[in-house]
Amino acid sequence: MPLPDFTLPRPLAAIARHLPEWPATQAFVTALNVAQIVGRLPGDWSFLDGRIVRIEVEDLETGVSFTRAGGRFRTVSGEPALRFRARTADYLRIALREEDPDTLFFQRRFKIEGDTELGLELKNRLDALPLPAFLARLSQH
Repeated sequence: MPLPDFTLPRPLAAIARHLPEWPATQAFVTALNVAQIVGRLPGDWSFLDGRIVRIEVEDLETGVSFTRAGGRFRTVSGEPALRFRARTADYLRIALREEDPDTLFFQRRFKIEGDTELGLELKNRLDALPLPAFLARLSQH
């Protein structure tokens, strides 16, 4: 069953705006590092070394910023070289493989700003990863 189209309620964004981004960013980079250690992020990710990437969730008006240094993903602040922006529903559609990021990009629902070459490389790498088992189970329901 496809994911319904939704936008998170504005009161959630009002709350999220006042919360620090650090805990979510730390959880995100920890997940990336664990995935890398257990072989779920195969290949050379050094193209991200020293580059700040920001993933923004439009309907929560928040996001996470990270970089890669010393072979590990790390939290970081500063001006991003690359920014992805989309609503929660669209990120979930991409993660569940219900929608192709390129389709959402051309519909202006998935935005790539900044270094587009870096953005396309990262998008293609993420899109090529196998669907994690827990997401595969979700997409079957």
